[in-house]
Amino acid sequence: MKRFIAIFALFICAVPARADFNKDAKGTTAANFLKLGVGARADAMGGAYAAVADDATALYWNPSAMTQIHERSASATLMHAPYVASTFYDYVGFAKNFNGTDAWGTSLQYFSAGTITETDSNGFDQGSFTPYDLALSGGYAHRFQKFSLGMSAKYIRSQILTSAQTAAVDFGILSVPLLHDHLRLAGVVTNLGGKMKFDQESDRLPMAYRLGSAYQFTKQWVGSLDVAMPIDNKPYMALGTEYLWPVSRSWNFAGRAGLNSQSMSDLNGLSGASFGFGMDFESIAVDYALQPLGDLGLTHRLSVSFRFLPAAAILPKHESNMHPAEYPEYHDLQPYFDDSPSLRDKLE
Repeated sequence: MKRFIAIFALFICAVPARADFNKDAKGTTAANFLKLGVGARADAMGGAYAAVADDATALYWNPSAMTQIHERSASATLMHAPYVASTFYDYVGFAKNFNGTDAWGTSLQYFSAGTITETDSNGFDQGSFTPYDLALSGGYAHRFQKFSLGMSAKYIRSQILTSAQTAAVDFGILSVPLLHDHLRLAGVVTNLGGKMKFDQESDRLPMAYRLGSAYQFTKQWVGSLDVAMPIDNKPYMALGTEYLWPVSRSWNFAGRAGLNSQSMSDLNGLSGASFGFGMDFESIAVDYALQPLGDLGLTHRLSVSFRFLPAAAILPKHESNMHPAEYPEYHDLQPYFDDSPSLRDKLE
C-alpha cells in the first residue's frame, strides 16, 4: 500500500513538469470531448464534483469515489446533453460496491459532431460524414482505513474522415470524512496516456490535475470547491452548492448552482454560471442542468440515475438479517440509505 501511495505521489509531482498551465497552450490537445463533464447534478454544480461523486459518474470525476456507493449496492447513470448546433453528448455508466471496501465500474462517453457536408477542392458536394468521439472506461477502487484509492483505464477513439485511437488512465484518491464528518478531500489525475494520431499529425490528450473538496454545512446543504490544472490551459476554479428539501419520506427535491472560472474566461457573454435541480424518488433520481455558453447559447443536460439495493433491503423486516438489532432505525421504516458513508446519502 505504501508503495502504491508513493507511486501516486510521483504522478502528482510529474504533472506540472509535463503541463503548460497557460492559455497559450489552447488547441494543443486532441479528444477534447473528454473535458465535458458527465451527469446533470455535477454540471449544475459547476463541475466541482471530485469529492462529491457518489454514483456511476464517479468513474469520470474520481474513480476512488466509487467506494461512496452504499455497501453491496450498485448505481447506473444515463445522460443526454444536446450541445451546440446539432452536436450532442451522451453518457452511460454503471458502478457497484461489493462489500464496502471494493468497487468497480464501467462507462461509455459518446460525442457526436452532427452531420457535415463534404466538398471537393472546387466546392462540389461529395456527400456527408458524421464525426464522433467515444471513450470506453473500466475502473476499480479500494477503501483503506483513512482514504480510498481508485484508477480507471479508457479506450479513446475519434472519427473524422479517418480515425485515431489511443488509451489513457485516471487515478484518484478520496479521504474519509474529516472535521466531525463535515469535510472530504480529493485528488485526481485524468487522461494520462498516449497521443491521438491522424495521418502524420499527433496530439496529446487533455490531461489535467484536480484537487477537490466538499463540505457539509447542514444535513440538507453541501458546498464544493475544485481547483483544476489542465495541461492545455491556465488553472481554474469551480464552485458548487446543493440544497435538499425533503418533500416526504421517500421524495427529495434538490436545488443546485455552480460557477466555473474557466468558462468565464474562455467564452464571451454570459458564461461560467450553471443552475439545476433534481428529484429523488427512493431508488431513482432525475437531474437537470442549464449552462449558458455565452454567444453560443444555452446547453441542457438531463440525467437519470438508478440505485440497485441488495435483496435484503426489500424483504420484510423480520426476514432481513443484514442489519443487527443494535441498529433499530432499520426496523422502524427509516430510509435504507441513512447509514451510507457518502455525502449525498447523509443529506437524504
